[in-house]
Amino acid sequence: MSSTEQTPAPSPQQQQQPRVRKPPFADWPTIKILTPPQGRFSPKVDEWCFTYCSQTVSGRIHSKEPECHSVCLRKVFPHEVRNILSFKRHQSVGPDGKAKYPLPAEGQSANLPRMLGGLPKDDSEDRPKAPSATPTKFWDEGWYLWTGKGQWAFLQKTEKMMFDLQNQQQLDMVRESRKEVWHDYQEQLKQNAGEQGERVPPIGAQWWGPIVPPKSPDTSSLSLLVPLPPDFPPVWDRINKLLAPSFQVLGILHESITSGEQKQFAKRVWEKAKTEEPFVLAQRTCSRAYEQWKKRDVAEEDDGKKGST
Repeated sequence: MSSTEQTPAPSPQQQQQPRVRKPPFADWPTIKILTPPQGRFSPKVDEWCFTYCSQTVSGRIHSKEPECHSVCLRKVFPHEVRNILSFKRHQSVGPDGKAKYPLPAEGQSANLPRMLGGLPKDDSEDRPKAPSATPTKFWDEGWYLWTGKGQWAFLQKTEKMMFDLQNQQQLDMVRESRKEVWHDYQEQLKQNAGEQGERVPPIGAQWWGPIVPPKSPDTSSLSLLVPLPPDFPPVWDRINKLLAPSFQVLGILHESITSGEQKQFAKRVWEKAKTEEPFVLAQRTCSRAYEQWKKRDVAEEDDGKKGST
């Protein structure tokens, strides 16, 4: 090659490319802070459930249901019972600002044991006079513990886990209405059968279509729902009732001491002790006791003599 040949010049595109200046700390590692949605759109977990079942050999042969027990831990957030800024859908709100969503049947006082805030069953004095006097318990913020026995209880629980408190209340109302309709229908059948002597009388005009029994049984007696910590009954009321006579006696003693009556009584006893009256009284008591003891010995001797003759 000859020395007169020259290297190729750069293209116009390469000459026009400007150098881009990066912002400060562009190559440094960064941290992104993402705020998750709050309220009803929050991804937080509000309920955990654990179910365990057992089966026996004979139960498997006879196709019996397994023994199942379930435990659930539920957390109620503020937006579920209050009208907050980002979520205002509660209508039946009380003076305290909380929505009045009643607890299910297993959470009411009528179905709770006595130690967990239930109604007394054995003590007639503490038993309420009328069922209407029992206050209804409502959902509140905080933690709740639910326990159930059997597969039906857990199936109903998992069905309620798909709804909020308002829809759970509507679901309970639908179930109760179906039970009432079925109960009224059975009562009407019995009444008509007694009057007409027929086994299957015609359906009355108040029901439309076929009446079927409820699919899910009542599991309120097999379930339990309590807040955490539980509402323990006031134990001190029982203790105060037991010790009321002692408190009354101590109160009378305290009043007599503060008023000076005990001091005056002690002075009179001390003045009497200086006289001869206490010694005379003690002498008379001892002499009478000796006389009674002597008469007893004489009577025993006479009985012995009569028995020997």
